[in-house]
Amino acid sequence: MGVGKALRSRLAVRLTLILLAVTTVGTAAMGVYVTRVLERHSVENLKSGLVTEARLLHDALVPYLVQGAPRGWVQELAEKYGAKVGARITVIAEDGTVLGDSGRDLEGVRRMENHAARPEVKAALAGGIGEHLRRSRTLNVEMLYVAIPLMDGTNIKGALRLALPMTEVAKTVTSVRRAVTAGGILALGLALAVGFFISRRVTRPVTEMQAVAHRMAEGDLDQKVPVTGTDEIAELGRALNRMALRLREKMQDLEGERAKAAAILDSMVEGVIAIDHRGRLLLMNPGARAIFGLLEEPVEGRSFLEVVRQKELFDLAEACQSCRPGEDCRREVELGPPIRRILEAHAVPVSFGPEERGSLLVLHDITALRRLEQVRREFVANVSHELRTPLTSIKGYLETLLDGALAEPANARRFLEIAHTHAERLGRLVDDLLQLSDLETGKVILNLAPGPLREVAADVLAIFENQTAQKTLAFLNHVSPDLRVRADRDRLAQVLVNLVDNGVKYTPEAGQITLDAARGPRGLIEIRVTDTGIGIPSTDLPRITERFYRVDKARSRELAGTGLGLAIVKHLVQAHGGELSIESELGKGTMVRFTVPEA
Repeated sequence: MGVGKALRSRLAVRLTLILLAVTTVGTAAMGVYVTRVLERHSVENLKSGLVTEARLLHDALVPYLVQGAPRGWVQELAEKYGAKVGARITVIAEDGTVLGDSGRDLEGVRRMENHAARPEVKAALAGGIGEHLRRSRTLNVEMLYVAIPLMDGTNIKGALRLALPMTEVAKTVTSVRRAVTAGGILALGLALAVGFFISRRVTRPVTEMQAVAHRMAEGDLDQKVPVTGTDEIAELGRALNRMALRLREKMQDLEGERAKAAAILDSMVEGVIAIDHRGRLLLMNPGARAIFGLLEEPVEGRSFLEVVRQKELFDLAEACQSCRPGEDCRREVELGPPIRRILEAHAVPVSFGPEERGSLLVLHDITALRRLEQVRREFVANVSHELRTPLTSIKGYLETLLDGALAEPANARRFLEIAHTHAERLGRLVDDLLQLSDLETGKVILNLAPGPLREVAADVLAIFENQTAQKTLAFLNHVSPDLRVRADRDRLAQVLVNLVDNGVKYTPEAGQITLDAARGPRGLIEIRVTDTGIGIPSTDLPRITERFYRVDKARSRELAGTGLGLAIVKHLVQAHGGELSIESELGKGTMVRFTVPEA
């Protein structure tokens, strides 16, 4: 508020000073003009008066000149009429000789120089009325001289000159100047008062507009200029209010569009990166930040290579500037350490201003897609290999039998038993594939019911009793009798059978297999199957539950494994709402953990 008052005060003072300056100049010009006009008018009046007086004296003086009267007589007349008229009277002969002068005595007149060359005398002797304003060398004062010819009929006998000092005129002019000065001072005072009043009324709305415009410039577009009247300042205020309304509407539209664009960019799974012509980042949406692990780090304005450190992407962004319209500038990029991803990058040139161009990168993370393609290829290859092995064996033994081995009963039976074994293995493989397919597509329906976990563990222990006895393995059931689970009993038994079967297969003689359980968080029961077998290398653990993945392929086939057991286990556990994890140390054993809901 103080700033507004100070501004209004300064503006009012400035306008008042301008008005005072204009008034001063006008008053001064008027005073000079009036003074000069009055001075000219006074001089003209004096001239007219002197000419009139001179004409009145004309007839009294001409006879003396015609008769050639002595100079003394003429001097007496000049002194006589000079006293009556109140002006200096000079009678001049035709040749310019001064015959009488009321301002001198007779001796002084005789010593006066010839006046024929004086401008007013010269004009009078020529038959006209002469006048001249100059300083008198005789009296040393400013004098106005007027001279008329003294004529006898048509003959010029001399000249009569009347002179008056300009002191009276100067007094008149001085009084006029004083009056004009007083009037000017009064006018300046009135101008000061009126100017200050008008300037305050003019500057108040202007300063209010300035304050509102300042707040508008700071972003507060809800301000309005108070408007009264219909003059130009009021129209300016209305225009400012309309401008603020339009700006507010445009800002709201822009904010809405920006919010929409930001929401779209933020919700995009694809990464979007905008780069200017200098290679600096203008925009990086959350999708792109997630790809490069830059969730919280500020990146706008920094160099692309400094932040992303992937030159292949930067080269693509630069290369797109030379692409023709409609041309697809894309590249599949494999990111190196520290982040290993496969990206499909699309780049297009964009314009960020009249003379500023840049590039827009759209990144699709196809790491999972490429991994699925790799798994599919491996699955097809593994299925083909797993099917080919038993089929080749069956085909070979059958061809051997057809070639004459049927005539050898001992060999024929052995060959048929081998073919039957491979056929059973082939059947198990097909059954596992169908079961895995049903689990993955959700076709398997679980019959969930509460039941004691220890009984399921005891049934599994009974299944492997002969095998553990043959290998002298210790099978310990540490499951507490009070633990109850809500699960499909048959499917839970299938999970435990698969895990225990693996433990029996890969645990050397005199080893140990332990099955125990405990309550976990969130109402789950954690079940653990632990063996002291050969263990699993740490590099194989992430893929151990994939279909057909084997650590030792030759040995697993010798043990009649299909390579699908752990994949089935994982899907069965997930179908119960649990999780599966495997911990292993090579040469020391393996522990498999999974969870099921507690009853």
